[in-house]
Amino acid sequence: MSNPSVVHRAKSARKQKMQEGTIVSFTTVRHPPAGFGTNPLRIGLIALEDGSQAMGQLIAPAHEDIQIGSKVRPRMKLLRVQKNGLRIYDTAYELCAAKPVVQEQKVEREFPGYIVALYGPSGVGKSTVCTLMTKVLVEYVENVPILTTRAKKKGDADEYHYTTAAEFTRLRKDKKIIAATQIPSRSEKRWYGYREEDIQAIWNKGKIPIVITEQHLLQNLSSYYGRRSILSFGLLPPGKSRRAMLSQLLHRLRSRGRDTEKHIQDRMKNAEHDLDFFEKRKELFDHILVNEDLDAVMETLKGHVLGVERT
Repeated sequence: MSNPSVVHRAKSARKQKMQEGTIVSFTTVRHPPAGFGTNPLRIGLIALEDGSQAMGQLIAPAHEDIQIGSKVRPRMKLLRVQKNGLRIYDTAYELCAAKPVVQEQKVEREFPGYIVALYGPSGVGKSTVCTLMTKVLVEYVENVPILTTRAKKKGDADEYHYTTAAEFTRLRKDKKIIAATQIPSRSEKRWYGYREEDIQAIWNKGKIPIVITEQHLLQNLSSYYGRRSILSFGLLPPGKSRRAMLSQLLHRLRSRGRDTEKHIQDRMKNAEHDLDFFEKRKELFDHILVNEDLDAVMETLKGHVLGVERT
């Protein structure tokens, strides 16, 4: 179990560092330790707005010089990669531009944080796990709403934002939706997607966005933000064989009473493709969890999220 006092201190330290400030001093580490990459690191002592001070990596465009007295703003950044592959993130400080810069072409995005992604077939428990995560770790993670064109159904929680097909198309054309998919159905055309502004709003709060994905959404997010920005968990139903797993899913879908038999058959057909996807795109998953013991799954997820936050 997580130590409440440790969690509280981690939360306070994170919030304290997420302030704008002024560079008091800085140095360059030309030979970073293992895991920190090969490029020189610039580390600065920052005088924060509340009068406190913090140490952090400095980020500046190649054409701008870092100077004592320069204004900086906080952002989450990949700090290092441990030998076991765990990615560690911390607050870095970006040099504020002396004057507005008009960008006429797209530039490479600075990575502002990471996203926790839950993937798995219908009925495996993605929504349940996501809901519990946002309650148990309310100070650290926040659910990203799913934009959808489908009608509201009995049993829907607050994970959906409903819109029309025309509005969804307009948002995609305007590049406001960065991940989208149309899930096959015999009765309706259903689009699902995520808006960049919803994810960015959560990062701005200093929290970790958590998303429920499927094949195209996961690939879209990985492509848009970069694979290393996605901490992905694949959820599987219990069962020693593919047939046993599909039987478990069918039982769960019928037990929850949310779908017609026709929709259940559609979901089962999609579930077979989801199970295939685990094998075809192994590189997209950091961890595969069997959702047989919900408490065990939650402890594993908490360990990964809090482990990164406390470091």
